[in-house]
Amino acid sequence: MGKTGLITQFSQTLAMFCLSWLTFEVLINRKPVKGSPFPLKPTETKVTPKPKFLSNHPMGQVNSVNQLKDIAPGDWAYEALRTLIERYSCIEGYPNLTFYGERSLTRWEFVAGLNACLTTIERLLQNNVAVLREDIEIFKRLAKAFDEDLQVIGTRLSNLENRTAYLENHQFSTTTKLAGSVVFSASDVYGTDNRKNNAILDYRSNFNFITSFTGKDLLISSFFAGNTPLDISFNLATTDVPTPSGITLPLPTAEGTLSSQFAGNTNNQLKLLSFQYTFPVNDKLRLNFAGSITAFHPLVPTLNPYIDDLDGGKGSISEFGQRNPIYAASGGGTGLMLNYKFTESLKLSAGYLADGLTAGNPRQGNGLFNGGYGALGQLTWDLTDGFSVAGVYVNEYAPPGRFGFNYNGLGVSGTAVANSLAGQDIPGGGLFGVEQFPVISNAYGVNVSWRTSPEFTVNGWFTTTNARLIGRGDGDILTYALTFAFPDLGKEGNLLGFVVGAQPYLTDFEGGNPQPFEVDIPYHLEAFYRYGVNDNIYITPGFIWLLAPNQDNDNATDFIGTIRTTFTF
Repeated sequence: MGKTGLITQFSQTLAMFCLSWLTFEVLINRKPVKGSPFPLKPTETKVTPKPKFLSNHPMGQVNSVNQLKDIAPGDWAYEALRTLIERYSCIEGYPNLTFYGERSLTRWEFVAGLNACLTTIERLLQNNVAVLREDIEIFKRLAKAFDEDLQVIGTRLSNLENRTAYLENHQFSTTTKLAGSVVFSASDVYGTDNRKNNAILDYRSNFNFITSFTGKDLLISSFFAGNTPLDISFNLATTDVPTPSGITLPLPTAEGTLSSQFAGNTNNQLKLLSFQYTFPVNDKLRLNFAGSITAFHPLVPTLNPYIDDLDGGKGSISEFGQRNPIYAASGGGTGLMLNYKFTESLKLSAGYLADGLTAGNPRQGNGLFNGGYGALGQLTWDLTDGFSVAGVYVNEYAPPGRFGFNYNGLGVSGTAVANSLAGQDIPGGGLFGVEQFPVISNAYGVNVSWRTSPEFTVNGWFTTTNARLIGRGDGDILTYALTFAFPDLGKEGNLLGFVVGAQPYLTDFEGGNPQPFEVDIPYHLEAFYRYGVNDNIYITPGFIWLLAPNQDNDNATDFIGTIRTTFTF
């Protein structure tokens, strides 16, 4: 074969190598999802259709052409490829040991490969390794023909090295990423009774420091700041409780709580809400150590995709719509959660969280095991790729004045009747002479998620809770809902969502001294549309329609309108 033929073979071989190298560079440089306050998930990058690879592991050096599964001795470039591999170690393969020799490449891709092989030849010559004169002549002619392009490549590589060095010297941490969001929400309530509500503008910022020490573990520290008052509900229907001191305590329903208000009760001060450290014990078992006032819901699958965004400002506008209220039955705290995979489709979650406000207190009635707590068990079964069901059980012991669907006493869903057991469990009631009792409860729930297509998902839940006011009596609470998600409606990143259900309401109470209450169903109707201005800014108008607030048809219907703006980073 003449020199012209060798040059052609060599050029084609280098072309294949360059394309492989550049594709690898694309694959390993993946970016994290922005704005999520909890563990990062890989993005799905849309690119021109290319072969699917087995993993993102680096390409390995090929020592023999026979290691490449898609190269056969009869291929026209077989001998040239064999020479480059065996004589100069100038070719690498993909993780699945393929070469993809039929792919085309650009001039720049060819030059990058030529530069790599020239570097190899120079190293061999410096080490006094024999190189065929014929090959040296070929490389010289190629180098001369592409001299200008090689200089550009060299300049680009030098600039890239300088930029990499700068980033390494100025980066925040070699092990930690910062992600978070800032959410602004303008809202108002409209109804037909005499209750007065002013329009509000609340905000909440969230900063998450996400650290990995081994590449498989995660340490997540979440800080929040906001201007939402401790009584986060609008001035909606109440349960009025007379006290021995002569003061009537109005207990507001938590049905109007917005998801943007979650964890925003900090009086504009940046506070640590939660931290968790998760790591795999083996291929089946993963442990989560949680601290501060970590809730159950970021530790287990809630089966409400799209609508539940971990209160990151891109899901439902109500806290009730985010997930089954069963996960709020035990507040938040410090403890341990395990997730165990029996199979790829059947998973067990089990955990224990001590009361986050008293877990560090050594006095009687406090501490890790002698105070309030929540214990959760959940079995999640993915029957198909699009259909999942979960059974959830939560056992809680709540100190006096702390029961309810809340997070450490701050109600986030449910009627005032349900959260106070008809006025018998009152936050701070002891200050007004009200006799207080602890509550132990058992909640049983079912979650279902069905993705009928990439454009539509329907989810739902049903939960019944038995709450025993110790030494007084027992009550039963129900809640249920369906949520509907239409992702990417209008354009990629948008979301149309609906929530239809009943917030937690007390159906009966036997014994004790409950205040008179109705058992009308407190329906919750919600609609919202999230519009993505870009990958980091989202605007979400929506409304919540509350029928029979505080489970009483005599209370006027409430209509909550809101416009939420979310900035993620």
